[in-house]
Amino acid sequence: MVAVLTALPAACRSPSDTPAASSAEALAASPPRAAPSVPAATCAEVKDAMVAGPMDPYLAFGDDGAPLTDGMFSGQDGLTLAVQEPCATGDLDGLGKTTAATIMSSVVNTTGRYWAVMLCGKPAERARCVVQFELDDREPVEKVGFADGKLTLVYLTRPSDAGSATLSIRRTAVYALDGGTLNEISRTDEPYKP
Repeated sequence: MVAVLTALPAACRSPSDTPAASSAEALAASPPRAAPSVPAATCAEVKDAMVAGPMDPYLAFGDDGAPLTDGMFSGQDGLTLAVQEPCATGDLDGLGKTTAATIMSSVVNTTGRYWAVMLCGKPAERARCVVQFELDDREPVEKVGFADGKLTLVYLTRPSDAGSATLSIRRTAVYALDGGTLNEISRTDEPYKP
């Protein structure tokens, strides 16, 4: 079913990333394509979508994806997926109109919380979302939006030498579609105090 959303990029890379291969980068790049005929899902429809992706924990659900109900999925292994509030529909060059939504994954009795960005369409009765990239542990997304055919993401983060519970930076990152990959093309940081 993810094949219906093949026009969605399969990986994300920032300008500072090293060339080490990730599970997302291992997916084959697809040829250039025209804007999809799949309509964008609404933010309300995302809450009952099927969610798949090229990295754990989403990869484990295969092409069918994890079924969300009222924005939630709970697995027998303690995995919880929860749709987050930041969501927007707009134009992404190479895809046309799409919906960018955020989801958080966690496992019961652990402290890790991982926010991810997914692109969503509605090819049939149920919306389909494909996770594009995941942020580091406990980096919550505050806002997503579209401008000039690009995706803008605002999230909280920390310097590389800070503890994982210390959020001190509000980052605004801009992503553009390049072939089959959503790449970070710029970022600006400002101080953040909780």
